[in-house]
Amino acid sequence: MEEDFGTPFREEKDTEIKGPEKHEQSFPDLLPSPVLSDQKQMRKIALLFLGAGLFIVLLTGAFIFGWVVNSDNDKTSSINMASDQIGVVQELMEALVNNSGDLTESEVAAIIAEMTSFNSEVEPVVAVADTVSRSVVIVRSETGQGSGIALDDQRRVVTNAHVLGDSETVQVLLPSGRMVEARIIGSDIRRDVAVIELDDVDNSLVPARFASSQNLRVGQLAVAVGSPFELNQTVTSGIVSAIGRVEPSYGCEIAGPMSAECAGVAMIQTDAPINPGNSGGPLADRNGHVIGMNTSIRTEGFLSANVGVGFAIPSDTVLLVAQRLISREPIGTAFLGILGETPTDGRAGALLLEVQESSPAYVAGLEVGDLIVRVDRRPILNMQALRADIQLRLPDEEVVLEYIRGEKILETTVRLASLDDEYQQ
Repeated sequence: MEEDFGTPFREEKDTEIKGPEKHEQSFPDLLPSPVLSDQKQMRKIALLFLGAGLFIVLLTGAFIFGWVVNSDNDKTSSINMASDQIGVVQELMEALVNNSGDLTESEVAAIIAEMTSFNSEVEPVVAVADTVSRSVVIVRSETGQGSGIALDDQRRVVTNAHVLGDSETVQVLLPSGRMVEARIIGSDIRRDVAVIELDDVDNSLVPARFASSQNLRVGQLAVAVGSPFELNQTVTSGIVSAIGRVEPSYGCEIAGPMSAECAGVAMIQTDAPINPGNSGGPLADRNGHVIGMNTSIRTEGFLSANVGVGFAIPSDTVLLVAQRLISREPIGTAFLGILGETPTDGRAGALLLEVQESSPAYVAGLEVGDLIVRVDRRPILNMQALRADIQLRLPDEEVVLEYIRGEKILETTVRLASLDDEYQQ
C-alpha cells in the first residue's frame, strides 16, 4: 500500500547573515554540529511513533485475517507469515532507532512508508482461494461433470440441477482426491439448485461460509472456484459486474419457455471467467465467503467458452431453495396474474398492462396502470425483477405489494396462487 505523506518535510536554511558579521567567514571544522530545533526534533519523534503505531495496526490486522480465514491445519502458516513480516519490520525499526539522529524528516517518512507497504504483499485472491478451495468438490453424474459446494457438516453438498440432469447415481471427488458415492436429496430445475448427500467424507472437506447476497455491490471482488474442462480446483477472479440480472432457468431449457417449469431467476453477473465444469461451484467475495453459485455464461454464435459474461445464483437464493429441498417442501412456482412492462419514462417499477380476472392480483384490487414499486418493502427496479421475485416464492405465500396509482402510494396484501394450476386449466 502506498501512502501519501504530502509534501516532504524540509529544513529551511537562512542564507542571509545579519548584523556586522555578515561578511565574516565561518570555520565548519571548528564548530560543533548544528543542533535541530526542538520543533523539528519533536516532528521526527512523532513520525517514529506514527510508524510504530501503523506497523502494529497493520500487522495485527493481517494476523487476525489469516487466523480467521484459515482452518486449524493452517494456523502455523499464518503465524509464520506474521513472523516473517515482524522480522522485516524489526530491521526497519532498528534503522530508525540507530540512525534517527542522522536522518532527515523526509528519510524517516520514506522508511515508515516502506514499513507499511508490507500489507500490499498480501494477495486477496490467494487468501480467498486457500479458504474456498477446501469447500469445493467435483460432481460427476451420468450426464456430465460440474462442481459443488460443501453446504454443512451433515455431508450435504449443493450444486446446480443441470449438473445432475436425470441421473440416479452421483460420484463426488473430494479435495483430498478421494472419490465417494452420493445420493440425490432433491433437485429444483426451476431455480437450478440441487442438494446431494455424500456417503462419506474426510477432513479435507469443510463447510463453506456463506454471505448474504443482499449486501453485494457492483465492482467488488469476485473469485470463482471450480473444475472447468475437468481442470480440478481452478481459480479465476474478476468483479461483480451487475446484480439482479434475470435469466431463464434450467427448466426453460428442458420444458420450454411457456411451461410451469420455466422461471426467471435473478442472477449475479460477473466477468470472472466461468466455463463448462464451473457450474455448481462457488463465487466468493474477498473474505472467502460464498456470495453465489456459478451457473451459466452468455455466448454468441459458435462460441461456447466464456467471453466475460457469466452468471451466478445469489447465495440467498441457493440457501433458500436448498433448505426447501432438505425439508422436502413441494417444488412449485407462485403466480400473481398480471402482464406488465418496465416504464420508459425513467421511473423504477413494474407497470401493469393487464390484470387477469380472478387472479391473485385481481382479488387484491390491482388495476391496469398501477406501478408496483416494492415487494415486502424491497424496491422493484423493473418488470423482470418483479417476475423473478414472485416466481422464487411458493404458492399460498402472502406478499405485500406497494404500488403507485395516480398520485397516491397504496399497499395491498396478495395471496399467491400456483403457476402449475394455471397451466393445467
